[in-house]
Amino acid sequence: VRIEATRRGKGGKTATLIRGLEEVPAEQNKALLKKLKASCGVGGKIEKGILELQGDHADNLVFVLQKMGYKDVKKAGGSGPKGAQLKWNSPKEIKAEVAKAKEDAKKEKIRLKALERAQSRSPEAIKEQRRIQLQRTKSQLEIQLQQQEEDNSKLEAKYKRVLSQLAEINEE
Repeated sequence: VRIEATRRGKGGKTATLIRGLEEVPAEQNKALLKKLKASCGVGGKIEKGILELQGDHADNLVFVLQKMGYKDVKKAGGSGPKGAQLKWNSPKEIKAEVAKAKEDAKKEKIRLKALERAQSRSPEAIKEQRRIQLQRTKSQLEIQLQQQEEDNSKLEAKYKRVLSQLAEINEE
């Protein structure tokens, strides 16, 4: 069973199509459509064995059909968002699923941030940051030494200090 929300041929209105029930007898399809229309609070019809409900109720219908005992129920068509989408008339189970997914995403984001922070504070990371900082200072001092030709004693002393610190870091 595949459930798809579409606008094709509906005058711009969204409709939810339920395919894969073509083999089921017409009376069963009518009874099923009646239950689905009542659960979503919308109108609908059966056309060539395809159940059609007004509006986008794909997330709700997946849940409702699974609850009714249908095994292979999936959303079909489109590159829309993955997972259940929360709507004002969604069943409690879908609301809980969406809330849990949001909470899990928030926890994962916090975990990744903490991991990144821990890695940036490791001795190796601090050493690498210091090395990069010294490399920048060294290049700036080289430029300054080339531009100034007189009284470079302070700059040369600073340049030698930076070179010695770089050598110490590279030895470790």
